[in-house]
Amino acid sequence: MELNNVDSPVQVRINQPEEEDRLSALTDDILLSIITRIDLITAARTSVLSTRWRLLPWLLPELNIDVKDFLPVPHPDPIDANDMHDAMVTLTKAVRSFFDKPRRESTLTNLQLKIYSINTFSSDIGPLVCGAIDSGLLKDLDLAILDETKPRDCDDPHMLRLANDTDHFFNAYPSVFHCLTRLSLHNVCFYKLDMHHLLFDRCTQLKYLRLFHCDAGRGFLSKIDAPNSELRVLDLDTCCFGRLELVCLPKLEKLHWDTWESEDAPLSFDSVPSLRELHLANGPELHQNVIKLNELLRGTMGIHTLTLDFMGENVSAS
Repeated sequence: MELNNVDSPVQVRINQPEEEDRLSALTDDILLSIITRIDLITAARTSVLSTRWRLLPWLLPELNIDVKDFLPVPHPDPIDANDMHDAMVTLTKAVRSFFDKPRRESTLTNLQLKIYSINTFSSDIGPLVCGAIDSGLLKDLDLAILDETKPRDCDDPHMLRLANDTDHFFNAYPSVFHCLTRLSLHNVCFYKLDMHHLLFDRCTQLKYLRLFHCDAGRGFLSKIDAPNSELRVLDLDTCCFGRLELVCLPKLEKLHWDTWESEDAPLSFDSVPSLRELHLANGPELHQNVIKLNELLRGTMGIHTLTLDFMGENVSAS
């Protein structure tokens, strides 16, 4: 026992054996479970803790690589082009490191990859992802191609450029289609692209599709006829399609469309036998004619959750 010679109060410290390093006693499976609950940058930093920890981040079965994690903290608002460029530089290094063959030996069951649509980086990211797919290291890809431009600031040339960049990426690296199960696109204009061919004929494994502020033309009729599609969820936000006709999407379970630019009902159904949840919303600033539910729901058979939010008035039925 050790007494510290102080006036008051008397402090007593008892010497005890050093406690065993509890982390070192944990199995790799438990350590990997811990690492999956922290962000990518922190997970990579754990590799310097010890020799044993050095390879653990490269054994993770799932990865979430988000370009926004590489932006300055706090995030600037608005995010300027230099910050986006620098973030993509760091993200590219991270992807290259995690797919480095001497380190990555175990299969990656899922990669969530969120990138900015900066054309100069497609030639870096594309080969890395395709190499992992072709070698069998990557099974499922969740890809989001982001853009920080606000919808009100988007013009046609900007959206057409993003569309061309997206089309170029997929054409240059077709292996992506083999395991692309989730896709999110922002600010893409489909005027000059075959949207159906890109998203439904080629993305044969796609189960989730989100389009934010994408444009196919106010008076344009878009038809989706994809009997072999695996798509379960279609999420449209502030999209301009004129009218969308779902001719055949046999596995579609949920459709969410928030804000469209049309005076009439924005869509119609033909063969959607699995559709169970439908959510439609439009803001009060967008004029629209009366929408008749019996006409809107014609072609649907088993919807159990219907949410309608028009002119700020919400109606939900289950």
